[in-house]
Amino acid sequence: MLREANRLRLSESQLRVAMSLATPPLLVALAWGAWAVEAPSLVVAGLALLAAFLGYVAIFDFPLAIEVDSEGIHRVCLIRRQTDPWEDIAAIVQPKQRGLVLVTKNRKRHILLDRSLEEGELDLLRTQVVLRDVQVGF
Repeated sequence: MLREANRLRLSESQLRVAMSLATPPLLVALAWGAWAVEAPSLVVAGLALLAAFLGYVAIFDFPLAIEVDSEGIHRVCLIRRQTDPWEDIAAIVQPKQRGLVLVTKNRKRHILLDRSLEEGELDLLRTQVVLRDVQVGF
């Protein structure tokens, strides 16, 4: 399948990416340290479960970037790529003046980016979204 040569790509902040990838291994080290000093089992298990959950989110669901083209909006994660076609998108909103959230027609919400966007980036995205008759909330 050929992709549009002229597509918009917006990346997440490098600091946020580094923090999301570094947190799970640090929690694993913390759980191991708690086990080594014979902390209560509940503490060790809690840290291990939190590390596993955040590791899953960082690998499969944390968007490193988004790409906007004629097919829809693609969330590019570390291991997977999720595509939301234009016909399934109801709106794109900006909660609390930072980041972007995609709202589907069945009211599911997906975080697109969690950083402050420059006005030029917002204008480029707004023109792409308005062409597809999607409601804009930024």
